[in-house]
Amino acid sequence: MEVISWHRAPASSSSLCLLFLIFLLSVSMAAATEKSPMQLNKAQENIMRDILSLVSSAMDSSLTKSWNASSNPCEWSGVHCTSAASSSFVTRLSLPGYGLSNATILASICLFDTLHSLNLSRNSFTDLPSQFSPCPMKAELQVLDLSYNRLSSHLGNFSGFHELEVLDLSFNSLNDNISTQLNYLPKLRSLNLSSNGFEGPIPTSMVTSLEELVISGNNFSGRIPMGLFRYGNITLLDLSQNNLVGDVPDGFLSFPKLRILLLSENNLTGKIPQSLLNVTTLFRFASNENKLSGSIPQGITKNIRMLDLSYNMLNGEMPSDLLSPDSLETIDLTANRLEGLIPGNFSRSLYRLRLGRNMLSGSIPESIGNAIRLAYLELDDNQLSGPIPSQLGKCNNMVLMDLSTNKLQGVVPDELRNLQQLEVIKLQTNNFSGYIPRIFSGMTNMEVLNLSANSLSGEIPSTLVLLSKLCYLDLHGNNFSGVIPPSISSLQFLSTLDLGNNQLTGTIPTMPTKIGALILSHNHLQGSIPSSIGALSNLLLLDLSDNHLSGQVPSSFANLKGLIYLSLCYNQLSGPMPELPIGVKLDVAGNPGLTKCTEDSDSQYNMASTEDDFRSTTWVATVSFVVGFIISFYWAGIRKYCY
Repeated sequence: MEVISWHRAPASSSSLCLLFLIFLLSVSMAAATEKSPMQLNKAQENIMRDILSLVSSAMDSSLTKSWNASSNPCEWSGVHCTSAASSSFVTRLSLPGYGLSNATILASICLFDTLHSLNLSRNSFTDLPSQFSPCPMKAELQVLDLSYNRLSSHLGNFSGFHELEVLDLSFNSLNDNISTQLNYLPKLRSLNLSSNGFEGPIPTSMVTSLEELVISGNNFSGRIPMGLFRYGNITLLDLSQNNLVGDVPDGFLSFPKLRILLLSENNLTGKIPQSLLNVTTLFRFASNENKLSGSIPQGITKNIRMLDLSYNMLNGEMPSDLLSPDSLETIDLTANRLEGLIPGNFSRSLYRLRLGRNMLSGSIPESIGNAIRLAYLELDDNQLSGPIPSQLGKCNNMVLMDLSTNKLQGVVPDELRNLQQLEVIKLQTNNFSGYIPRIFSGMTNMEVLNLSANSLSGEIPSTLVLLSKLCYLDLHGNNFSGVIPPSISSLQFLSTLDLGNNQLTGTIPTMPTKIGALILSHNHLQGSIPSSIGALSNLLLLDLSDNHLSGQVPSSFANLKGLIYLSLCYNQLSGPMPELPIGVKLDVAGNPGLTKCTEDSDSQYNMASTEDDFRSTTWVATVSFVVGFIISFYWAGIRKYCY
């Protein structure tokens, strides 16, 4: 038995070795095939080399390294080939952002009769090519992307594109009425004409197989046509940013596959269509910045996960089930006429809740702590009362909290210490009392802190300097006393500091060199202005008005090259006013001891002489706008304005 086994072993090993060698050979051949695609069809190779000669001067050098005249064009960047028989053919050509503008290139590309997809987006073509007729490319082309170019004039004729399924001409300058130009595309599934200058009625001449229609950012006018509702395969319909008028038709049951409906920024009126409640596939609906009226229907968020009805004229109370569906993600009802209580049932998946600028009353429900994924909470400009619920401390994903301009009262709860991700907290214009809670010093991601116009008291805690990312600090209009913490100068990214209208005493400390606006008005500060303020090279706005500052204005103020506004009014300053950078708006009313340094100083700044002059100047509005503009970046998601 042992002998037999011994004689069979070599044969078995040889077979295994042979199989292993065959396997290695096949892998090697496959790898070689992968690395070296079959040679391009000779005619198409000539076309590619013609294109190379045309684009070599236009393309960025980093993008043309692989376009080597001695290599196989199928290996060039953006070129995809498919093998057939003994050669390969170009089936996809993707050349976005290459700076192409020569229409002759299009004439060459048109010669590819095997092309399925062409992407020429983000280039500089100015006209839809007349080379499209005649054009062998039409026969097989399925995807055409000419978005983000400089195409102008009319849409033109797309006859002959019998296989075209996706057409993207967005972000160009095309115009004119297009009511009939689109009926030449029998297989069209996706059409994007957004951000052009098209006008007239919404086109309804496409084939009924259309699935995506995006025509936002144009000048389409009139009513939403009933003819749209014959496109039963629609999954995406974007009619936003046009001039549409009239009531929104209640026919959306004709769209059983609709997933996204965008009607924003038009002049649409009437009520929210009831049929939307029964489109089970619909997960996003936005009709903000219209003139919709009436109440929000019960059950609207049963299927919809993202709802934006902000800036309309909706009224009445919010339905009790509005915030409760398990799949709900975002709700934006900002700037309507909603009243009553905030519904108490909160979905655990709710991520963004915006109910600001309404007429909501009552307290913030304690059950809001159930919305554990909540990151953005905006309840500003309502009539909410009562305390901040301590349960908000459970929402430890919170990034932005705006409870400003309400009737909230009490102290800021210690439970908010759990909100370590907070970047913006706005509690201004309420009735909060007590001290500034030291919990804020642990929120190291904080960039905006606004506690102004409350009844807070005590000293400004020196621990605020631990907020190393702080860009905006507004504590004006409270009852703070004591001195300004000298350590505040360590807030290196501070852009705006407003400590006005408090009961602060003491001198002005040395400030950080990257401060952008300093407002210390309506306090009881005494002493002279420290010359170190002149080292704040990035200072834009400086307001030291309505204090008891005395002495001379430091000559170092001449170094404030970025300054646009300086108010020193109603102090006890004296001596010559130093020369300031050209263009600075200066208000020094109420300082009779101040004198101009030169006879023509009025050409550089305005020595306001009366309170009426100061209060009525348009520069006050300008300064307010600048500060507001800085903060507005937050709403757009840009939070690095202070750097």
